[in-house]
Amino acid sequence: MNPPKTHILLLRGINVGGHRKIKMADLKLLLLDNGYLNVQTYIQSGNVICKSEKEKPQVKQHIESLIVDNYGFEVTILILSPLDLQKIMDNNPFVKQQSPIEKLYCTFLEYRPTPESKDLLLSYKTEDEEFVFEESHIYFCYHKGYGKAKVTNPFIEKKLNLQATSRNWKTIGKLLELTRQ
Repeated sequence: MNPPKTHILLLRGINVGGHRKIKMADLKLLLLDNGYLNVQTYIQSGNVICKSEKEKPQVKQHIESLIVDNYGFEVTILILSPLDLQKIMDNNPFVKQQSPIEKLYCTFLEYRPTPESKDLLLSYKTEDEEFVFEESHIYFCYHKGYGKAKVTNPFIEKKLNLQATSRNWKTIGKLLELTRQ
């Protein structure tokens, strides 16, 4: 038997504007009832940390199925390991430039975009909205704030033709911290 691995789950598009509601306390119980260990949630935007002997693809498929069966709608889940998240934290070029943390975000992509779609999205880069692609995520620095940005999660999904979910830098740091507890 494999030792349990820590998985960081980023649920896409839940609890936004009163739609696709999933209470994190209920989701935590659902996962515990289905064999996941040490389940923790962080805020209502779909951040879960759990342990399982299953590998990422099996965890993704299983939890996405549990959500359909229990909530009646589909949710895409992106899964990271603590090492994945640590690498993301360590490699943010905007942190290295000492940009203010409240301006920093990371968008996690369901898979690597094509070179053509990457080029298309890069054509929208401005002085106010800087971003850098890295494998299957994008680092952002929104100098005027996310609320005034054009290149937001829905825009990214449309231009790259894939699903994505974004988190602010504070949340990413907190998720990594929770994996160490």
